[in-house]
Amino acid sequence: MEPIHANYEITPSDYRKASYYGLFLRQRRPLRFLVVVLILGTLYLAMGLLGLATINPLLFLVLTVFLVWGQLLLTGTERGVKNYLKSPDCLVGCPHEADLQEEVFRIRIPSRGIDARINPRELACAFELSTLFLLYVTAKDVYLLPVRSLTETQRGQLRAFLRKTLQDRFGTRF
Repeated sequence: MEPIHANYEITPSDYRKASYYGLFLRQRRPLRFLVVVLILGTLYLAMGLLGLATINPLLFLVLTVFLVWGQLLLTGTERGVKNYLKSPDCLVGCPHEADLQEEVFRIRIPSRGIDARINPRELACAFELSTLFLLYVTAKDVYLLPVRSLTETQRGQLRAFLRKTLQDRFGTRF
């Protein structure tokens, strides 16, 4: 991989996308179950309204509980995003510098005195979204690299390097 240098700023939209992706990554099975229950419940209600099935009042309670639970998950994530954006430790909007090489990924945030050096082979995992690369050092520590700061060639090189280095710990749809 050719060395990649990128200067960028994380926007609130970038941070929000990463937060929701993290939510769906951590809650994958329960959210799939939620969607299946809501679809089946809606179909059952539709059949009941068409006279093809007897509507059970307990179904309304179950669907309401699942809807409230899903709403609480989304609201909690949004509240977390807003609290982070208001916090004095917020890195959104700060200039970032990234130097990515095969031996070390270096991410600097000069305005905050942060100079992180990460061995790419020691990343917990990485994901490529349509607008971001998410580089997880641990399950809670993640560095965001917006795709807009890379050329198409650099993006392809980084994707190929992460795929080769992390193997099944790298996820992409490209």
